[in-house]
Amino acid sequence: MSKPTYRSLRPVYPLIAQQLLDDYRINSGKCVDLGTGHGYLGIELAKITSLEIYFVDLDPEVLNKARENVALDKLDNVVHFVNADVAALPFADNFAELVISRGSLWFWEDQVKGLQEANRILKPGGVAFIGGGLGRYTPPTMRQRLQGLGRKKMEKKGHTGFLRGAKLEELVKKTGIANYRLISDVEGEPGHWIEIKK
Repeated sequence: MSKPTYRSLRPVYPLIAQQLLDDYRINSGKCVDLGTGHGYLGIELAKITSLEIYFVDLDPEVLNKARENVALDKLDNVVHFVNADVAALPFADNFAELVISRGSLWFWEDQVKGLQEANRILKPGGVAFIGGGLGRYTPPTMRQRLQGLGRKKMEKKGHTGFLRGAKLEELVKKTGIANYRLISDVEGEPGHWIEIKK
């Protein structure tokens, strides 16, 4: 059932990748894509940068799908596929310039530890962008069509909520990470992305 959802959301990934490049101007160095799934966000970011991409997922099957998708797109970036839990990342402190994750936070068994690990592997001056929105560049008509797809997938897997706003802030506060802010795709809506700067 996850495949149709991944495919349905595919149009937003180039838009989120462009937003990341426009907002943070990080186009070289190391990028870690946590809970990469089929690898779409990392792939789209690779297409417009020279970042070395680390595709990380706990599920070896979806990591293989990410590997296949990277091969189909014939990326010339240096890429790595890492089978690991976000709560125990096999990277040194201060490892990456950019840590990204779209839509996987809600499935992490230990969200607090996962966010702490994302912060730990960030280099000074680095940025983590983790959450579950559709990106600020997604047109309203596309946003309306796609909203709720991830929530339906979560409910089928027994998850109770897509954290945003105050509940998302409550989660981040448990991590002890000080330099963060919540970001919303649409002005006036509760934030559903966590930006961590180091």
